[in-house]
Amino acid sequence: MTTHPLALGVTGAYLAMVDTVVPDFVEALYLVGSVAMGDFRPPLSDVNFVAVSQARPGRGEVAALAEAHAGLARGWPAPALDGVYLTWDDLRAGPLAVPNGPCVRHGRFFASGCHDRHPLTWSVLRASAVTIRGPLCAGTGLWRGTTHLERWALASVDERRRAGLGPDTADATLLAANGVERFVLGMCRLHYVLATGVVPSKSDAGLYGLITFQPEWHRIIDEALRIRREPGAECLYATPGERGRDALAFVRLVADDARTLVVGPGGSGPG
Repeated sequence: MTTHPLALGVTGAYLAMVDTVVPDFVEALYLVGSVAMGDFRPPLSDVNFVAVSQARPGRGEVAALAEAHAGLARGWPAPALDGVYLTWDDLRAGPLAVPNGPCVRHGRFFASGCHDRHPLTWSVLRASAVTIRGPLCAGTGLWRGTTHLERWALASVDERRRAGLGPDTADATLLAANGVERFVLGMCRLHYVLATGVVPSKSDAGLYGLITFQPEWHRIIDEALRIRREPGAECLYATPGERGRDALAFVRLVADDARTLVVGPGGSGPG
């Protein structure tokens, strides 16, 4: 699989900056997310990374990393380079044992956070990570945790249903095209994970949704796929409000159905 030139460009600029301000700190750099899954879609997609070092950064190194990412954001406003800083021990220990630490979200550096420290990141690292620097992930003794991936996916289903999708805030969240794409395809992806134990790309998750759910939901899934893959094509809805209502109803349907995959109808979920 060929890595998208934009992803290579921003990671090359990043390594040049970080190697200047913190020489020899980043021993490995892996790309996960849409780049790793062959579904990188500018301008919607970010470039998601995992940077690996021998030890956690000290105060001076954290300040230098913040400087590097601020410079990168000025020079490369899009696509954003988002991700986490981990150690080799973290890769082996897994997300349940990894404390909060340096991370980048929407191109903004945070000295400490939990961003992307979850089983999905480790699953993609294991299955399809793009190695920009360092050894292949397969040889690093990566943590495995299929059961924890399922629990994370189920918790994420519930979180997505709650986050900004109450009856008073649904319009604010889902009037925007990127909100429709994020929630509709994101829920299809979580359903896929719970059904198969495999993490798909967002586009593949949408195709899975077309196969899995009744034809009455195909228009909203096709609309989410259009936003992701052909944003210049004609919208499938007459108004954003109509589209948002369908998206909200679909998210609720998928959330309810996803729980039955794990707990069965009327079940209470994993402990």
